[in-house]
Amino acid sequence: MLRVMMNRLLICNSQRNELDSLQVVLSKYTLHLMASWDNKPVNLDGIDAIILDVNFTQAQGLDFLMEVCSKTYIPVLLITPPDDPQCAIEARRIGAFNYCVKTGKLNSVLEMAVREMLFAFSDQRELKRTIMAQKARIAELEAQLKAKTGGEAEVPSTDKALPTNQQKRAPMLQEIAKRLNSGEINLPSFPSISLEMDRLVQRDAGIEEIAVLLRKDMVISAKLISVANSPRYGGLRQSTTVDQAINVLGLSTTKEYVEIIANRALYMARNPKYQAALKDLWKHGVACAHASYRIAQLAKLSKPNEVFFMGLMHDIGKLFLMQIISELQARDVIDPATSKDTLDAFLEKHHGLFGRKLLEIWKLPPEITIVAQFHDALDQSTSVTRELLAVSLGNLLAKCAGYGIYNEKRDDPLMESTAKSIGLDITSIQKVLNELTVFMEETGLSFD
Repeated sequence: MLRVMMNRLLICNSQRNELDSLQVVLSKYTLHLMASWDNKPVNLDGIDAIILDVNFTQAQGLDFLMEVCSKTYIPVLLITPPDDPQCAIEARRIGAFNYCVKTGKLNSVLEMAVREMLFAFSDQRELKRTIMAQKARIAELEAQLKAKTGGEAEVPSTDKALPTNQQKRAPMLQEIAKRLNSGEINLPSFPSISLEMDRLVQRDAGIEEIAVLLRKDMVISAKLISVANSPRYGGLRQSTTVDQAINVLGLSTTKEYVEIIANRALYMARNPKYQAALKDLWKHGVACAHASYRIAQLAKLSKPNEVFFMGLMHDIGKLFLMQIISELQARDVIDPATSKDTLDAFLEKHHGLFGRKLLEIWKLPPEITIVAQFHDALDQSTSVTRELLAVSLGNLLAKCAGYGIYNEKRDDPLMESTAKSIGLDITSIQKVLNELTVFMEETGLSFD
């Protein structure tokens, strides 16, 4: 078989000195260099393969890999860190063709790895052409037989036994990434009232001006008054107006509840079978937000209110994926009978990256998007901030308290080590757990 060497490589690496070194190692190929990516669609016309370094983006290049794999099938060789095997595993799941570990000997083996990748990819394409040609020939023979017999001809093919829609279905992750990047998915919008409230608070607006904004939303107004009259905040004097509720709660707490209530509307799906899971997810998010806020206060972080919001957003990737899956199942694009265990495992594996993707679409700051991606995987983050630690611990405590579908053990070693990393002890953990239960029971929020 005649092999045609593909020789146009795109090298994605943010380090100038490494780019120079790679140009020398791969000098036999026609090279195109890319030192940064702005999260926009990439033109890959004329590119035959990609060498992607983990330093290329803050998400270890996995977001860029998802962008590539969702649009075209170009072989990607990921250069992974020597101490992070999970990165390679995740890359292969997304669609990387292969990977090389970034060690001192990388340059000595890289050219061989690229050459083998190109040969293997060429063989795969040739095999695919052969299979397609055989299928076409079978279809032709079937048509001829049908014409001669005047009846239906049986095709000895495994695909024949499957419904037509199942024959066309791609793996769930690939289908989601492809349709997300092509704009076929209806993206949820960040609640506008939260943005407007934040702007008013930032410029020190008065209570009356904030009350005018909140009165525009009857649901938020009613729930704020309900919270102000709850056992947690209610006194002898009951609030009957938004202005009175703000006075009872205070501006900072009012803002937190506006964020909670406004975000509740996001947790809806077209498929009713997901409503119970989405309600649990929202309840867990609220619990994590409060726990993270109290942890931030106890650890003396400078902006506990921002940590509260990070906690509220930490599992937004699960919400995003469930909405996408619900939508694609409604269109019969992916299997509508996905089991709960399969769905839970899929959400756990991929919610971090998709959460970050959605928050970037919403143009939220990097410190928030990083929390969404790495709150469940501190060891994979290149920069573990105290805010990230606070939300990671808040997430564990919310699970421990049983909010959502969780019921973690209270003596979880990860919980204790995370608390220690942020400067808290077991007494502080128990304090937050106790306060969290009271908060969830006394706020007056309806989780139904």
